[in-house]
Amino acid sequence: MKEEVIREGLIMLHPIRWKIINALKRENRPMYIDEIAKLIGEDRRLVSFHLSTLEEHKFLNSEFKLLKKPQSKGKAGRFYELTDKVDHVLKDFIRIIQG
Repeated sequence: MKEEVIREGLIMLHPIRWKIINALKRENRPMYIDEIAKLIGEDRRLVSFHLSTLEEHKFLNSEFKLLKKPQSKGKAGRFYELTDKVDHVLKDFIRIIQG
């Protein structure tokens, strides 16, 4: 269990992933990739890779919704939100590293 928490904590605490997590926490709403990339100041493709990694490890959920931009013309986009796993892993990770 301890090794699993450390492994997941390190996945979550990658600098770009941590920026993504903090942005989603601050905004407290599902966000589209372009919003996230702009907010954290990183390239969209790089953010996409890290969003996929976070979702693969169950730190995020996503769902497709219609984009509300006038130029989107009814297109759908994937919106991301945090899962409770973020807080649980962070709490356990801190407990472990504090000994």
